[in-house]
Amino acid sequence: MNTASRSITLSLISHTNIGKTTLARTLLRKDVGQVMDQAHVTIQNEQFLLLETPNGFRLNLWDTPGFGNSHKLLKRLQGRSNPIGWLTSQVWDRLADKPFWCGQQAIRNVQEEADVVLYLVNATEDPTMAGYLQPELELLTWLNKPVIVLLNQTGLSDLEHQRHLQSHWKQQWPAHAVIQDVMSLDAFTRCWVQEGLLWTRITQVLPEQQRPVMEHLSTAWREQQRQTLHRSMNAIARLLIETAKDREILPQKVSGQSTKAVVKRAIQAMDHRLAHRITTLSTQLIELHGLSGEIAHTVQSRLEDVTAPGERKPWEEESFWGGLMSGAAAGFASDLATGGLSHGLFALGGAILGALGGTAYAKIQDEGDTNRISWVPDFLNRQTRDALLRYLAVTHCGRGRGDYHDPREFPLFWQQETERILKHHKNDLRHLWENTQSLEDQSIDQGPTDLLIQHLTAMTIEILLTFYPEAQQWLKKSSP
Repeated sequence: MNTASRSITLSLISHTNIGKTTLARTLLRKDVGQVMDQAHVTIQNEQFLLLETPNGFRLNLWDTPGFGNSHKLLKRLQGRSNPIGWLTSQVWDRLADKPFWCGQQAIRNVQEEADVVLYLVNATEDPTMAGYLQPELELLTWLNKPVIVLLNQTGLSDLEHQRHLQSHWKQQWPAHAVIQDVMSLDAFTRCWVQEGLLWTRITQVLPEQQRPVMEHLSTAWREQQRQTLHRSMNAIARLLIETAKDREILPQKVSGQSTKAVVKRAIQAMDHRLAHRITTLSTQLIELHGLSGEIAHTVQSRLEDVTAPGERKPWEEESFWGGLMSGAAAGFASDLATGGLSHGLFALGGAILGALGGTAYAKIQDEGDTNRISWVPDFLNRQTRDALLRYLAVTHCGRGRGDYHDPREFPLFWQQETERILKHHKNDLRHLWENTQSLEDQSIDQGPTDLLIQHLTAMTIEILLTFYPEAQQWLKKSSP
């Protein structure tokens, strides 16, 4: 097999200022080109290596200048006996008519390089009102290369909305046989699962003799993603196991100190350790997914809100317990900051209760060591939910967005689906937390960690398949 037959080349095409370079950054996991809110920022065809396997198979991606005056360009090409030769000769247009010249460069790239064209459109536009669409589609039809339309600027939308958008756009082009497929791939909010679906669709539209090459590349890419998924679940599992094993031993009562003050300090210490673990996990997930961003300051700013009131009189009980956990990291991760700790419900040998539905978040052990305080299973389940939501946020963040920022709120359909699936694993997780906390050794035991990784991977894949059911054939293979 020669070098040419071992490579597949994709040309990224669109009208100017639709988001090609932003999407290229997301697909490549690195900053390339320039991203500015103006027309014709990219003025030259630029080739990038998207994937290369050890045995020399390559997936290339061209970022092209945006189409400018497509009406004028189509008219000129239709009137030439040798259109490509004419394009090559029009160097002077770069200075005399930049939009026209940029369109020429895009056309030349597709004609000379592309195996498949990725045509990016703005999904928020009405396709019947975008006057540039028809001539651009005629240009692509004239070039006679398979085209996959990518719907950009769809945002974080649920499956039903994405299907509606795709159906709406497909209905606009029944006469254009060159358009092989339409799919959502937002440059800012795409998920790696959607990229995997794109490789599948590219394979399907290629000539039969090129499909084995793309299948080989897709297999290599999916193995990379499987490893990233495993490392992500490993990082989440370590955070959860460390949190489950975390504890504070309450000292014997010291003269001049109230029990509540002692317990308050113990919880704050655990809370700060949890904040550090959350920061570490977020940083690991960001790096694993080829992103950049520093979220430590976000957690730290919330920790600075932690109040440390002095001794209170009995009638100030409510404000004391309300301020105890206010702004703390556990409050940030599990909504404790909205209610703090319920007043009047704490007793030695009992539980520290959250204001949200009477849920216990930490407790002093009822048996054995009555001076040991640790997080309860319901709290650990909530941490599991939040860690999975944080994973979803990172995996849906495109490189083109710039630095990653930890969201204060997650999409409602993410939360609902994560909680639904977590509920199915609740009993298994409870046994795992109880077994982990029963171990006297504070070091991290690999047995519970491996078991938790299996649960987390299964839950994550189940969540992703709810959002992207078309990926079931290959995503299921990533299950433990």
